[in-house]
Amino acid sequence: MKQLSIILLLFVSSFLSNAQDMVKNQQKIETGRVHPDSNFVKYLIDKAMLYASNENKTDTVQVLLAEALTIANKINYARGILRSQYILAGYYYKRDELSEALDLLLKNEETAIAAGDSISLFNTLRLVADLYMSTGDLTMSRKALNRRQSILDNNGIKGLKDTSYYVLSQYNSLAHYYQYLNKSDSVYYFYRRMYILGKNTSFSNLFIQLGCGGLGQLFSLKGKYDSAVYYYKIAGAAALEGKRFDNYYYTTNDLAGVYLKSDKIDSAFFYAYKTYYGSAKLGYLSSLVSSSNQLSDLYSNQHKYDSAYKYLKLSVVYEDSLKDQEKLKSIQSLTTKKELKELEKKRNQEQAVQEYKATLKTYFFAGGFLLLLVIIGFMYRVNKQRAKAKKEIETAYNNLKSTQAQLIQSEKMASLGELTAGIAHEIQNPLNFVNNFSEVNKEMLEELKAERLKPKAERDEQTEDELINDVIDNSEKINHHGKRAGDIVKGMLQHSRLSTGVKEPTDINALADEYLRLSYHGLRAKDKNFNAEMITDFDENIEKINIIPQDIGRVLLNLFNNAFYAVNQQKNQNLISYEPTVSVTTKKSDNHVIITVSDNGNGIPKNIANKIFQPFFTTKPTGQGTGLGLSLSYDIVKAQGGEIKMESKESEGSIFIIQLPIST
Repeated sequence: MKQLSIILLLFVSSFLSNAQDMVKNQQKIETGRVHPDSNFVKYLIDKAMLYASNENKTDTVQVLLAEALTIANKINYARGILRSQYILAGYYYKRDELSEALDLLLKNEETAIAAGDSISLFNTLRLVADLYMSTGDLTMSRKALNRRQSILDNNGIKGLKDTSYYVLSQYNSLAHYYQYLNKSDSVYYFYRRMYILGKNTSFSNLFIQLGCGGLGQLFSLKGKYDSAVYYYKIAGAAALEGKRFDNYYYTTNDLAGVYLKSDKIDSAFFYAYKTYYGSAKLGYLSSLVSSSNQLSDLYSNQHKYDSAYKYLKLSVVYEDSLKDQEKLKSIQSLTTKKELKELEKKRNQEQAVQEYKATLKTYFFAGGFLLLLVIIGFMYRVNKQRAKAKKEIETAYNNLKSTQAQLIQSEKMASLGELTAGIAHEIQNPLNFVNNFSEVNKEMLEELKAERLKPKAERDEQTEDELINDVIDNSEKINHHGKRAGDIVKGMLQHSRLSTGVKEPTDINALADEYLRLSYHGLRAKDKNFNAEMITDFDENIEKINIIPQDIGRVLLNLFNNAFYAVNQQKNQNLISYEPTVSVTTKKSDNHVIITVSDNGNGIPKNIANKIFQPFFTTKPTGQGTGLGLSLSYDIVKAQGGEIKMESKESEGSIFIIQLPIST
């Protein structure tokens, strides 16, 4: 209770202190308006700059600067005119109100020349150059940059011995200019100069951020990711040291993107998480949108779709919030323009308005209070309904996830059983050879032993030599078939192990042939009466392609199993002269490999053809299929940058076509 009292006391004290400051500020403003001078103009400009970093105060910034400019013109205070016009022009430029910004900049240019203020002229020309660049008028932009360079080269910045800040500012503008021209060598030169020369100035932190951030972006675009990481890390460290957390999280966001492009997934996750949680803490919506999108893509590439969906949903929420802020700014901007135009008129009418407000104040208060009660009651009811609906949705979602997990496990176990049956059949043949030759060797060695027990005069040395040679030959055959069995086991384990998610050069012809045989022998192991003709047509010109072989193997195994199932169903209809046939072909086409799996089974009806890749949809009887095989195959092929499609005619057969990129 004592702690609560202390907290309340502190809160009340803070509130009273803030209220006193607000009263003092209001008194100062009213006094300044009655007796305006240069100090009051400075006060208004400084107050506007204080609000400039707060996005919810942009309308206040505009009003304060407009008032400062009006008073500065009234008392003929040149420095105040220049600062007010320049800052107000920058305000309009950021809001894409370019005509208003350019009008103020041209006025500022004339005022700076008349006052002989080279610093204001130099800064004004920078914003003029940036404005023309944003409109695509590079000719006018270059003229403004040349005038800035002329000030540096010929006249210098009057009143300053150290002009390094202005030189580096010019380098920054030139770097932006050459970026528009796509001249990367020039961009590199100026950003590099900013970084090297900026380290030896009192503004080192700023120009290290700008120079290294620009170099990181340049190398990222050129695909030189190691260099991009190097400069981004320097820029990020400088931003952190200078407490420019907005720049810091923009840099970590770019680092996550670079690591993603260079397939360094762990580092990409690290910086994406750093950006996300740091931006969430400080409320940087644009960084939250980009980092949550990156996390969604990263989890999607790893097939962790629950996490991918979570961050995708968050990115939509943040993007909506960002759009809402932009709409609010747009509305505020329109309101602010109207206020500026009628500022003088409102001041003249202020007394009458105050009297009118006093008359209506009581009515508005009572009406507002009643309306507030109605809104509170309505919101309470809505929130209660939402909480109930949310609970029902969460329960249904958890049940769906549980069912989905069970079905996916069932699909995996079915595929494992088919693969195991195929392996058993493949290895049985060499094992039969090993067993048979071992028995023959045993018989020959017993015969040799019997021959050796005979008296020397009765022994036949030629027979002994023949038996020994036969045993040696048989042992070599045993060794050969043993190695063959070992190779089969090694190959099968290689293709049946869990996917590492790492692409590797793979012979697609060998992979397709191997899984075709595995599928066929797996079905034969379950149904001895099953037979089908297998036709292969492989393009020998296909070189090894970069894929995840375990994943593509699962896709092929699923397609082959479906094909053999279809022809077996067609065969069971006892059609005359029907020969079940499954074909697989590979072909190189431009930068892709096309794998075609076809059968002459019962085909897929046209009315359900567009549903076959949907999760949990199956044409097999209940208990024989989960409906996840083709859905998972579709996701795997898409994840590796390929495409899969189906063509089918009912009662004639189906064709599945996989297209994979050769180099990814």
